[in-house]
Amino acid sequence: MNLLSFSMMNRLHLSDCVEGMRTLPDACIPLTVTSPPYGNLRKYGGHPFNFEAVAQELWRVTVPGGVVVWVVADHIEDGSETGAVCRQQLWFQDLGFRVHDKLVMSKSYRLPQKNRYHGDCLEFAFVMSKGKPRTINLLRDKPNSTAGQCRPFAQMASDGRRTISPKVYAVSDYGVRGKVWYYPRGGQLTTDDRAAFDQTALMPEAMAKDHIVSWSQPGELVLDPFAGAGTTAKMALLNHRRYLGFEVHKPYFEIAQRRLAEARLKYRSILESKVIRPKV
Repeated sequence: MNLLSFSMMNRLHLSDCVEGMRTLPDACIPLTVTSPPYGNLRKYGGHPFNFEAVAQELWRVTVPGGVVVWVVADHIEDGSETGAVCRQQLWFQDLGFRVHDKLVMSKSYRLPQKNRYHGDCLEFAFVMSKGKPRTINLLRDKPNSTAGQCRPFAQMASDGRRTISPKVYAVSDYGVRGKVWYYPRGGQLTTDDRAAFDQTALMPEAMAKDHIVSWSQPGELVLDPFAGAGTTAKMALLNHRRYLGFEVHKPYFEIAQRRLAEARLKYRSILESKVIRPKV
């Protein structure tokens, strides 16, 4: 793993992400959390999106055991889904990434369509790793209906038979979250930063936080090559990580800078509240 200079960390850079990542050394990023522009669903000021070049640079800068969380969705073109999501997954795999997990990000209800089933707005989060992931912190917030009950341990024998151990365990209050993550959105459900809504496709802050704490440790660096309004960077900071981001569209970059200035003040107050001051 190569270390970046501190002058690069905890900063957003007004730059095309491919050009920006090319300034980074090999194997320097433990975690990337990003939602790139896709189809006609996310516009970034008309700037081009070279997916293949982005994917190549992500492979190069990711450390062995590092993770890339790639949040995307297909859009409808000429009456059909484009299939771009599947092609992107295969391209990442051809580069060498393992698809460690594929999760559904379910966001609040969208308007019904006349010729398709309607429901929540769905995106896919591809959790891709460069080799075996070095950090996995599975979120445990699914209430267990049998919490507190004692259950016997079950084991699978080599011949396929299921055996019951005489030992028992107590069922915990919460189990591991499932593969569908739900995020209500709109207003303060997405963020309490009003200025952020000048960016038209915000990632919910809770989504960014959940991925950051799932796949990294405090103090590690989190990259967002499509920083947008700075959501990933903000949540990395507030969860005791370092951040690095690139944003090519100047209006979004300026929004992100304002949000991060406020987030730094908030983070400072959080740290100060934890300081134990000596009694006079």
